[in-house]
Amino acid sequence: MKKSLIILFLFWILLLFSNGCTAPIAMQGLSTGVPVAFNGTGQGEGDSAWFARYDDVVQATLRAGEKLSFKLVEKTIEVDQSDFRYVDDKGKRIEILIERRTETLTWAQFDVGAFGSTSIGRLMARQIVVEMAEADKFLRDWHPGEED
Repeated sequence: MKKSLIILFLFWILLLFSNGCTAPIAMQGLSTGVPVAFNGTGQGEGDSAWFARYDDVVQATLRAGEKLSFKLVEKTIEVDQSDFRYVDDKGKRIEILIERRTETLTWAQFDVGAFGSTSIGRLMARQIVVEMAEADKFLRDWHPGEED
């Protein structure tokens, strides 16, 4: 009887965390131990931080936009921060903000707007990761089994 109540309680907790706008955030830790390209932060935005040099992430972002055939409508590249505005063939926008946080830590954020497609933002983010990996620009290989 006690075991049944515990299982029922745990199931109720699972259902509680699987509802509403916080479900992706609450359940993210249960879904995988592998880092994601970008974490969704809501309202069409997502962010991530990488163990990579700022200049390398900027170049990977430009290559990713080209590979996905986005039109680059505006870019601002500064010493510690870059902003890229792309549009697709339907005129939907995606903005990528990249910031140098330290010599080896770079933070990035995508924004597709409150009504934009978050999946398009995540696809762009994944393509940036692919470009970084193909160019061997990550400063650490995070594969399991590697010793610190």
